[in-house]
Amino acid sequence: MVFQRDAGCKVSSGTSVYVIAVNERRVLLPNGNVPQEVCSDDLFEVGIPVGFIDGIPVVAVNRDIESSDQVEPLNWRTLREVLQECVGAVVEAVILAVQRLEFRDSNRFCSRCATPMETLSDTGCKCPGCGHTAYPQVTPAVLVLIEDTERRTLLAQKDGWGNRYSVIAGFVEPGESLEQCCVREALEEVGVTVSDVRYVGSQPWPFPHQLMVAFRVRWVSGSIDCDTNELADARWFGVDELPELPPPIALSRMLIQHWIDIPSYP
Repeated sequence: MVFQRDAGCKVSSGTSVYVIAVNERRVLLPNGNVPQEVCSDDLFEVGIPVGFIDGIPVVAVNRDIESSDQVEPLNWRTLREVLQECVGAVVEAVILAVQRLEFRDSNRFCSRCATPMETLSDTGCKCPGCGHTAYPQVTPAVLVLIEDTERRTLLAQKDGWGNRYSVIAGFVEPGESLEQCCVREALEEVGVTVSDVRYVGSQPWPFPHQLMVAFRVRWVSGSIDCDTNELADARWFGVDELPELPPPIALSRMLIQHWIDIPSYP
């Protein structure tokens, strides 16, 4: 199963489509699958085409749980359940569908002059009054794995995480590069100076619309000094003494695994 995103995906009434029905960030997925149905006139009017799954159009739509054909509450899954339980193509389609619906719902009127917005041919919208345009928001955030020369990594813990530790993270500020953000977050959150920022990977994270970007950095100097407004604890761990880690679906866990599997990463 393969999802192909396509903002210009064309759908007409009477064609067979996959429907991603959303209600308050819950998604209707019977048995973990995207239901398929014939596109009705109503769906054609209110749905948002987002792409294709194996060549079949995918349409996102807001629906009430009570009015859905699938009334079993267990068929509705939270986004975290989708990430943990569904195959990659479904996850990709759901993340895009949820964010496209939320963008449309929050941009019905121009933020400058309050004129009703018009949909553009791509993913954006435009005000016919003042010309203001808007596009779905993506908020970049970095994940930073700090490593030293003794084969240790610096992991942190937040209140409410229980025994789980993870890499440090933070949002990119205006006028700041991803690399600069990594250095700043390391100094602000755990009080250490780092260098050699190396990209590892990225992941869309719909809570609410982040793009997580993972890096490995090398410790240069400084002892751990936690920002207690952000963290409950931080400490160094050797590869053979790691604590409880984030779930496998999270990029933070993949980043830690990358450090475990590739000791020397240029």
